[in-house]
Amino acid sequence: MFGREKKDKPKKSPVREMFSALIWAAVLAAILRSTVACAYYVPSGSMLPTLQIGDQMLVNAMAYGVKLPIIGNTLIETSQPQRGDIVVFANPDGSGPDYVKRIIGLPGEIVKVEGQRVFINGKALKDPWAHVDDSRPAARRSFGPVMVPARHYFMMGDNRGNSYDSRYWNHGAGGFVPMEDIRGKVVMVLWTWKDLPRLVSLERCGTMFD
Repeated sequence: MFGREKKDKPKKSPVREMFSALIWAAVLAAILRSTVACAYYVPSGSMLPTLQIGDQMLVNAMAYGVKLPIIGNTLIETSQPQRGDIVVFANPDGSGPDYVKRIIGLPGEIVKVEGQRVFINGKALKDPWAHVDDSRPAARRSFGPVMVPARHYFMMGDNRGNSYDSRYWNHGAGGFVPMEDIRGKVVMVLWTWKDLPRLVSLERCGTMFD
């Protein structure tokens, strides 16, 4: 008696195997991006001189909690954002690239801006991050006072005279960033694109942020 001969499984073509590997790599990247860490590129000068145009930043997506893969919703909160943190968050206009700014106002605080000075609850903020270009007057001389809603944050760029931030969103009425829209905290500069995408500079590699 002869048993049935086992048929060999058809081998996947190299193209199919490569496509499958790319799919899994994309899924893994999406999971890591939303739950662990990711890299973001600085496209504008709103955070000068702290962040340079072309900086590729490492962002800690777990700085404030553990998030669900891909979806990005926070599962467990481990800490609260602090004043001075540089964070990446969803575009406040509802679409487009993410933004990077510094947290200035915390939930429940009253924020007022007079020229280049920031006041928190009526007291002038010690603001070592602000960069003021005297040759370029601020686009708005005053803003507020406004109260920051619960679980929201007032954001400003370090380059105060050239930053589209919480002072200007919502058609000039100002706006805040909800906790849920914060992608993560900027940790360090990985490298800088000097002539995107051809030249890479490592001069700022390893620049850390508290």
